[in-house]
Amino acid sequence: MLPINFAAIAGLIIDDIVLPTGETRMGVPGGSGTHSVWGMRIWSDGVGLIASYGADCPAEILTAFDEAGIALHRAGANPQPTPRCWQVFEFNQHRTEIFRTSEADFYRLQPVLSDIPTEWQAATGFHLLHEVEDVPDFARHLRAGGVSCLLAEPPPTDFTPEHLDAFAAFLPLVDVFSPNWEESAHLLGIDNPDAIVARFLEMGVPVVALRMGEAGSLVAAGQKRWRIPAVSVSVVDVTGAGNSYCGGFLVGYAQTGDPLMGGRYGAVSASFTIEQFGLPVIDRSTAERARDRLRRAMGSG
Repeated sequence: MLPINFAAIAGLIIDDIVLPTGETRMGVPGGSGTHSVWGMRIWSDGVGLIASYGADCPAEILTAFDEAGIALHRAGANPQPTPRCWQVFEFNQHRTEIFRTSEADFYRLQPVLSDIPTEWQAATGFHLLHEVEDVPDFARHLRAGGVSCLLAEPPPTDFTPEHLDAFAAFLPLVDVFSPNWEESAHLLGIDNPDAIVARFLEMGVPVVALRMGEAGSLVAAGQKRWRIPAVSVSVVDVTGAGNSYCGGFLVGYAQTGDPLMGGRYGAVSASFTIEQFGLPVIDRSTAERARDRLRRAMGSG
């Protein structure tokens, strides 16, 4: 196995997807971290996921990680069934996640600091997907180990006004914060994207990448703003597109030091995710297809 350059820490979930047309796809590999590392893998070798999942996790899901060349490190021994969720989509791409297994067990059995392999501490970048109150401990631990680039994306349930102080506590400790528009508006009570990113920058994070679905993303650093269009592809299923964007952004920003390029990498990663149900196939053509889409993205935004 190659050394780990980029990694995410999260739970692995089995998704049962319900589209606004009534069409369903059952038993699709999912979870925020899963989609994130696939977004990373578009651009980098040496990608890994630290995840919690049950002993009943289908073999074909575990095999998918091997086939994509992504290291999967199981966090502890999870005695519960692998988490399973309904992912219900509206025509405006709003998603409602409904746990079919115990939601309390899912959060209780999330990976902890001791689950991070020592050799992964040399990674360039980590995507942190834990609850807001846990992010500071993870950030400090990974910084002490030598990780240079941290991107935080707390779960949607944390984006409530009562958590605002917790967001203010962790934002100065990470390099990039990538929330989505709808959740940010709920947290801050502000609907304007420019005002949203300005507020997060004021709270101390160096770079904000506000995800806006089919409208693309708004990336901000200091006084600079970049609106990055979504990469145009045939859309089949948008599940995990935001997480994949974050994975791509992390790699792009860490490799180039340029927030604009990070956003473009993220847009390309998201475009691979939405072309099919489940996870995109990673094969010999992926790198060239990604470079071609990056060239298109650089010409459009």
